[in-house]
Order: sequence, then structure tokens, then C-alpha cells
Amino acid sequence: MSVAMTLQTQIALACLSGLSIGFTLGFVGGGAGSLSVPLLLYFVKVGDAHVAIGTTAAAVAATALVNLVSYARAGLVRWRTGAVFAAAGMAGAFGGSRWSLHVDGGALMLLLAAIVAIVSMLMFSPVQASGHVAPACATPGRGFATAGAGMAVGGVAGFFGISGGFLSVPALHFIARVPMLEAVASSLVSVVAFGSMTAANYALAGKVNVPLAVALVAGGIVGGCAGRRAAKAISVKRHALRRFSAALLLLTAAYITYRSLG
Repeated sequence: MSVAMTLQTQIALACLSGLSIGFTLGFVGGGAGSLSVPLLLYFVKVGDAHVAIGTTAAAVAATALVNLVSYARAGLVRWRTGAVFAAAGMAGAFGGSRWSLHVDGGALMLLLAAIVAIVSMLMFSPVQASGHVAPACATPGRGFATAGAGMAVGGVAGFFGISGGFLSVPALHFIARVPMLEAVASSLVSVVAFGSMTAANYALAGKVNVPLAVALVAGGIVGGCAGRRAAKAISVKRHALRRFSAALLLLTAAYITYRSLG
């Protein structure tokens, strides 16, 4: 009975965690994986970091798909750019997820915190892409740069079992020259692709908790609706969406480091 109650409690906590994950995905297009892994470890109390990573990958991929459909209906997804970025990243996601299964869970968390902190600092940069630029694949050079960025982001996403959106959004914004709100929407193409690849690898290794993944998705769908509304509302303010994303990532990095070292 105690085991059943513990599982029920974990499912309820996972559903609550899904609310914040879905909101983050809908609001900034990324950061959900970097939030979900510590939430599963420290809030839901999943004992194995690799199970937390595999479960996160499955849940984030499903939640991102729901958000992607909504953004697509609003005409905000740059499909060609997103497809090039995601396709190149699939190979990276496959290799990264296979490699991470052989790395200590504690070391994974500290590495994740370091990368999240670096990206948050870059996001605070005042540089901004113009809202009237050509699509990323308009020139071969930019297309290759977008593909290269996608492969790198895919590798990181697969290694840490995260959505990769916190890297995809700035990559699409600065390298592919996509306006911020459209970068948020287009990044979800790669989030779905990377998450699916990573989840498949972890599932084959028996590192995906299906009930918790379903609970995360259920909460994520509700949170995603609120996140999309918030993103559209704040995107009219100059730099506000990008700076909020950066602040959220910096806080996440600090918390992961605190819990890992503690």
C-alpha cells in the first residue's frame, strides 16, 4: 500500500511539475528540460538521474508537439528553417543520448548547470536580430550555419536528455536571424525531434517512467496554453521575452548547482 501511495504522490507531483514545464515551453520555447530534470529529481523524488532524463525527454517531446501545433495555427513557425535545424540535430541527439547513459548522474547535473549558466549570460546580450530578415536557408552559407548549430544543439540535448530549446531559441535568433517570437515557435520543431530521439534511446535502456511522463504531459498541456498567451503578450515589449528567458535559465543553473553540490 505504501508503495502505491508513494507512486500516486509522485504522479500528482509530476502533474504539478508539468504545469511549470508546459508554461516554460509555451512562453520561451525552451528551458523545460533543464527545469524538468531537477524537478523530477528533487521535487518528485525520482532516485535515478538517468530515469529523470529519459522521462523528461519523452514528456517534453509530447508537450512540445502540442505547443507546436498551436503556434503553427498562428502562422509563427518558420518550417524550412526549423526543419533544417532539427534534421541536422537528430544525429547529434542520437550520439549524445547514447554517450550520456555511460556518464555519472551527478556529473551530468553539474555539466548541465554550467551550460545553462553560459547560455543565460549570452541571452542577456543586447544584440538582437532584425524582424525583417530573410529566412535562414535563403543563402547556402546561412543554411550550413543553421545546420551546424542544429547538430551541436542536438548533441547537447541528447546528452542531457533535455529539450534543447534553451539553446535552439538563441541559435535560431542569432545564427538563423529569426525574430524572437518566431524563434520560440520554430524551436519547437527541434524540441520534438531531439526529445523523441533521446526518449527512444533511454526507453530501450529501460530508463523511462511512463506514468510520470504521462503526468508531466497532462500538466504541460494546461501550462502550455498559459505560456503561449504570455509569450504573445510580452513579445511586443523590446527585449523583454529574451531577458525573461535569460533570468529563468540563470536561476535554474544556480538551483541545479546548489542541489548537486549539496
